[in-house]
Amino acid sequence: MQPKPVIAFGTMLKTLLVVSLPALLMLASLVALGQITINYFIYGYLGTVLISAIFVIPFLSNISALTHYVNSLAMDKRVRSPALSFLSNVGELSGALSRLQSSWENKRQEMETVITEREILVDTLPDILIMTNDDKVIVRTNRAARNIFGQNLANKHLREIIPNEKLSNAISAVIEDLRGQEVEFHIEQPAPMDFQAIIERFPIPSEGGISIVMTLTDVTQQKRVQRMRADFVANASHEIRTPLASIIGFIETLRGPAKDDPVAREEFLKVMADQSERMSKLVNDLLSLSKIEMNAHVVPTAKIDLLRIIRSEKQHFDWHSKQKNVGIRLDLNDNLPFTRGDYEELGQVVRNLLGNGIKYTNPDTEVVVSAKLTSVLPDDPLFWNLTRAICFSVQDRGEGISQEHIPRLTERFYRVDTARTRKVGGTGLGLSIVKHILNRHHGLLAIESQVGQGSTFRVFLPVYDDMTPPHSDLPETGEEAE
Repeated sequence: MQPKPVIAFGTMLKTLLVVSLPALLMLASLVALGQITINYFIYGYLGTVLISAIFVIPFLSNISALTHYVNSLAMDKRVRSPALSFLSNVGELSGALSRLQSSWENKRQEMETVITEREILVDTLPDILIMTNDDKVIVRTNRAARNIFGQNLANKHLREIIPNEKLSNAISAVIEDLRGQEVEFHIEQPAPMDFQAIIERFPIPSEGGISIVMTLTDVTQQKRVQRMRADFVANASHEIRTPLASIIGFIETLRGPAKDDPVAREEFLKVMADQSERMSKLVNDLLSLSKIEMNAHVVPTAKIDLLRIIRSEKQHFDWHSKQKNVGIRLDLNDNLPFTRGDYEELGQVVRNLLGNGIKYTNPDTEVVVSAKLTSVLPDDPLFWNLTRAICFSVQDRGEGISQEHIPRLTERFYRVDTARTRKVGGTGLGLSIVKHILNRHHGLLAIESQVGQGSTFRVFLPVYDDMTPPHSDLPETGEEAE
């Protein structure tokens, strides 16, 4: 509903005086010529004022409504065009106002559409966008920035969310000399990440106070790949150096002093074959580890029957266990539910743990392989929202591991006894591979060991409701694998 126009009393009074001025002069002249008396002068002027008011007040009302309408448009308000009854015939003013209203609405809708499209475009950018003023206070961000650094970032100082001196200095340089900067930096919170930042001066004056525009590209994965490649070269060169030096030395000996010694030649060739096999295992493990790390952020979703993997791997180790006179005893829950995972990688977990159990257990003992459903879960955030999990374990009867070594067993190339590990053919990467595979599967490795009594390696894998095999009776048990 259109608001009723308000006419200022002073404006109305001045208008009436101006309009009635000719009548006032004429009546004054008649009084001066003696044609009328003062009383008729007063009555005549008051009548003129009243008659003028009948026309002036609607005119002023229309003018006031028109002024209010134009001011509202100037302030970007949505208002209806006024009904100008008194001015309706003045140059089709009412029609012109209606056309103005329609045109203004169309332009407003076009501008709102453009602004909305730009807002959506900025918010859907995959890279992080942060805009600040000259004081490095955040003015605006996009969805990617809010997803990583949290909501309600506006009006916060940049150092509150990205406390990095390198980035801050680059922004200061852009503010001072107006030239764009590119910089790479690392943060630890909210998570360890690497970014490449492109910092530019905002090209036009902004009423919102925007003066700096930053685009942050997450290069964490690229840095991880670079570090993996560097680690591969460093680790491979370090681990391969010894067997390679041995092979080179034997070759030189065979070509020199032992050239005509068949006994020495056979012995040296056997050692060279062993060292070559060790290098091959090392390279294969490094390549496997690199592949796992490349897919670390991709959670596998296939349904996996862990019992099938265990039985298959057990058959592969039957010959090796007989050679060492070690038994393999399976203690499996036949109603074990499925889990989500990658078949080859979980096979590698079983293979590495079972292989280690056979390698490090004492002769004439047995390795116990267990797989059960348990409700006794590790105190780890990954399992806080779960009520049950699959517990797969390998228990050996070896020499055991001192407690100070256990936290570091999954480190790459960490060995409790380097000589013994190399003697049994280990590369020092098996448990590291297990750990990385379980990280990808949202699982956990727990290690228990006592010197002189052996070790138990337990793997916990989450169980999901849709992973339960149909028509299976799945007893909930609080017993862990022994």
